[in-house]
Amino acid sequence: MYAERVVVEGGRPAVGEERRRRLAALLRPELPGLVDEIAREIRRAVPEYGRPLEEVHGTVLRDRVQYAVKLFVDLVEYPHLARTDADRRFRDIGRAEGHAGRSLDQLHAALRIGGRVAWRRVARIERQRALPAVDVSWLADRLFVFLDELAALSAKGHREVGVQTQDAGRALRRRLLQTILKRPPVSRSGIADLARSAGWTVPEQCALVAVDVEANGAADPALGPDVLADLREPEPCLLLPAPVTSEGLQRLSAAVHGAHLAVGPTVPLGEAASSLRWARQALRLVGEGVLPDAPVTVCADHWSTLWLLSDSALLKQVTKRRLAPLNTFPPKQRTRLAGTLFAWLQAQGNVQETANVLHVHPRTVRYRMRQIEDAFGPDLHDPTARFEIEAALRALDLLSPHER
Repeated sequence: MYAERVVVEGGRPAVGEERRRRLAALLRPELPGLVDEIAREIRRAVPEYGRPLEEVHGTVLRDRVQYAVKLFVDLVEYPHLARTDADRRFRDIGRAEGHAGRSLDQLHAALRIGGRVAWRRVARIERQRALPAVDVSWLADRLFVFLDELAALSAKGHREVGVQTQDAGRALRRRLLQTILKRPPVSRSGIADLARSAGWTVPEQCALVAVDVEANGAADPALGPDVLADLREPEPCLLLPAPVTSEGLQRLSAAVHGAHLAVGPTVPLGEAASSLRWARQALRLVGEGVLPDAPVTVCADHWSTLWLLSDSALLKQVTKRRLAPLNTFPPKQRTRLAGTLFAWLQAQGNVQETANVLHVHPRTVRYRMRQIEDAFGPDLHDPTARFEIEAALRALDLLSPHER
């Protein structure tokens, strides 16, 4: 802060308040011409502001410049002037620029131009009125502080628009995703209308991704414009346009900060809900320890498990019915016979191959199979029964003990 007591023409001392009044009085007559010059320079140097002056846009620009330079002179004379309305107005200018799609770079360029033109005018006054250097320095200090404040206030308003626009865009894309997932499916034209509003290209096929609930929050911009996301609880999910690549899944995993993902099958857009159903089933099985605990689980890698466990109540009934003959044996023997029967069915009845898998002698396999055949009877030779028996045995390895 510069000292308020200085020496001016004739060696007379000037106190701060006197200086403020005197400098403001020198500046006020310059305002009309200064406003025109600043507006003209901004329109010349910044193309976005270069519309004809008589248009609405030119009038708005001139009004903004006039308000700013008048406020500066008012603050020179009255430093404690209430700033609430002024601060709001400059935030509003930033918001208006944001809504118009102009960047902060363009707005700040206009402020720099205004400051440069204003300083040229101060230099001219200095020459004409023989202003002391200390007065010029005092004005320079206040001018550049004022410009910094305007830049900060307008930037704040500009950011507010960005946040509001981003939030509105996310909400619209969430609504689009939920519309796609509706059952029965919404018409393609209805989806297309909403997609246009959201700036999203409608794919022919897609894959849905179930995300664990720990990923609750807003979609990361790194997800990309082609990905629809709703990461709110209780069942966050994503929609990926086909084709889905391993590289894309790696980027996706990083974007959701390491949350567990389960990727459903690629399906036509109208069947998106089905893809999500399988993805959520896979995520549930990962949580139960049935499927491996990996960052990304792809349903296509686990179809047999997903199919077998898609209806656990029905599977328990099949298992109870088809494996009932094993209940006649003690628990340890029952476990050995179940393993032997499963290996024998997978080997299509080849005793030697079954023995190799179990690491036992072929005679042991034959002995166990005689016990099994006595227990199961003709069912072992019925194709439908054999299929259900093998499915039930496979399920025994997948289901946790308390579910068997």
